[in-house]
Amino acid sequence: MLFPSHVIRRVCKAVYWADRQIRAELRDGYIANENDYTSNFTGMIRRQINGYGFSALHAQSFVLKPAVERRFGADGCIIFANNREFKVGIFEAKWPRLSTNANSWDSIQVSSKISHFDSQLTRQSSLGLFAVWEMFYLEHPFGSQPTVFPDHTSCCIWHADAYSLSKLRARAKPWTDTELLSLSPVLKIDEIVKEICECRAGKVIQKDDYLSVFQDMLEAPREILLIKYDDRLDLQQHQG
Repeated sequence: MLFPSHVIRRVCKAVYWADRQIRAELRDGYIANENDYTSNFTGMIRRQINGYGFSALHAQSFVLKPAVERRFGADGCIIFANNREFKVGIFEAKWPRLSTNANSWDSIQVSSKISHFDSQLTRQSSLGLFAVWEMFYLEHPFGSQPTVFPDHTSCCIWHADAYSLSKLRARAKPWTDTELLSLSPVLKIDEIVKEICECRAGKVIQKDDYLSVFQDMLEAPREILLIKYDDRLDLQQHQG
């Protein structure tokens, strides 16, 4: 495992409550769009983790300044690191607005004539080192979202599961709400993070130059959240 079990529990608790809190803010009209949600979400994770006062665990945000020709790709990136190695989590954020709109969250690209979401899924398939998932933000009051989605948080789908359906559909048409609701298995963000930290998703990278993994990417994430555990500072504060 990347972290010991008591640290994984802390990290999972932080990401769960961060997503739950920002979903409430989206519900109440304080969030403008996907980028605003993602920025507030990762910022809330940082504050939750650093607010523990657990010296062995720290969160830090980075903003990449890539070359001019590089485009920004994935909406969110979380790096999970210990003193020896790290893993990268990448997610694409969508706000389908299911409570107010119908079949409005995907579109056909002008140049390729295929679904924008299908195009994103295809590009993500090359990110073999990373743990990649799709994250659908929900503006519904708690418990009022479609029954297949979580009651209090966003809906997370592993990239591989979404891509499997993508390869079977007519890609010259936008995704529909019905197709979105058929995606499975549906996970909460803490379940995604638990799989990553327990080394059941993504690959371990044996170095500590975290930002170097994005050097050759044509599409890099704009903002990165680093969650680092230092076992040398672990005072075994297991409570909380």
